[in-house]
Amino acid sequence: MIQFSTETTVDSAMKIEKPVKPTVTAHKTPQIGFLEYFFVFVLLVYAAHAIRQVASTSVLENPFWVMIPVILSTILALKWKIVLNKQIYLLVLGFFIYFFAISVKFNEVRPTYFINYLLLFFTVYVAIKALNINFFRLYETVMYLLAIIGLLFWGIQIVLGGDTLFNYFGMIPGIDTWSYVSGGGYSALIYSVQPTSMSIQYDFLPPRNCGFAWEPGGFAVFLALALFINLFFFSPDKNSRIRFWVLTGALVSSQSTTGYLIFILILLFFYYNKKQKIVILIWPAVIALIIAAFTLPFMSDKIVSLYREAEMIDIMVENSIGRESSIAPQRFASFMIAFRDFLAHPILGLGGNAEASWTVRAGANVSTITGLGNLLAQHGLVGFIFFIVASYQSSAFYARTFSFKGRFLFLAMILFVSVSYGIILLPLLMIFWMFALFTPLGLDQSDIRIKGVCLRKQG
Repeated sequence: MIQFSTETTVDSAMKIEKPVKPTVTAHKTPQIGFLEYFFVFVLLVYAAHAIRQVASTSVLENPFWVMIPVILSTILALKWKIVLNKQIYLLVLGFFIYFFAISVKFNEVRPTYFINYLLLFFTVYVAIKALNINFFRLYETVMYLLAIIGLLFWGIQIVLGGDTLFNYFGMIPGIDTWSYVSGGGYSALIYSVQPTSMSIQYDFLPPRNCGFAWEPGGFAVFLALALFINLFFFSPDKNSRIRFWVLTGALVSSQSTTGYLIFILILLFFYYNKKQKIVILIWPAVIALIIAAFTLPFMSDKIVSLYREAEMIDIMVENSIGRESSIAPQRFASFMIAFRDFLAHPILGLGGNAEASWTVRAGANVSTITGLGNLLAQHGLVGFIFFIVASYQSSAFYARTFSFKGRFLFLAMILFVSVSYGIILLPLLMIFWMFALFTPLGLDQSDIRIKGVCLRKQG
């Protein structure tokens, strides 16, 4: 049982009271077990849109699947005896004020919108308070196992050739065709496979490794976060190097532009902390390497296609009018579409009022995939500032806690993710960028509940 000490530490000169971390009584402390690993796996499945059922985040539209993480969070809260602190109260109060302002602006009250975010905040809060620093090792371990599975199936897909594995997946009873990439990919929860036509169309040979995610880029983002943890958070153990190379191999096999950029950024900061003077000297070579990477066929062709699509926004939107299924423009086009809503509602955004979006009013059926664009469109400057401030606080928190130079590293990573994908407002990613908000007293070695795991000290 956790008890908060009433004792305060007083500076004899300044007479300023300082907060004291909670002390732990002799009562038995809960242990990390299957529940915690399963909880992290479930959050990954939801963030990766591994199956169609978890794609909707509305409790009104999708009550059963939306409530699964909430129920697991409740069980976790009971096990670890989590209590609410002032940070969560202030967050809910702030969001209620925002919700009130949105309701006044659009002259409409949507309680389900408020409830959706309450459930989201609850899941994130419990994950951080119950798992604490252990969340990061659990995340790295689960991603390591999913990377092995992804590489195994990807290898089988290459060896079999063509659509052989794709056709085998199609024989699985009840399997659903679910993919934002082709609309016809198959997902078996732990691995998704796309038809060969997608690789030929976009000149990706061998085929890209989607892992368990809805598309290769999403898989690469989750792998990059695991590599960030592997290199910066914990002291190396006998399996650290194995995990690093497996995660790296899976990321390379994704052939993801965003994944490669984040990985290069992580490596630069890692070697900057190890060999600061050398990294400064080789910066010109690094820049040349990045430019060379963008000249690779699958990288340069993709960038050109994204640019061309962004020039055809109005045509795309017009062509989607009256369609039963929505179109999903690429990241730049999606951002520009969402940005028009931001320009129309710059302060508070749409606040869940989809009917006020310019595409909806035009009768178009468009689903934008950009996280940053959707954040600006839905929550305006209010939401954007909160996201940036919370992300920076967590970024500086990681650098301070794990003793490395790079207080802007995580902030840069999450911004890369937010430009490309709309997953930053899902529980898994929110745990990363809101971690400092719910951990005001910091972390130390005593918070670790996994045997043999120690905080990394850079140097």
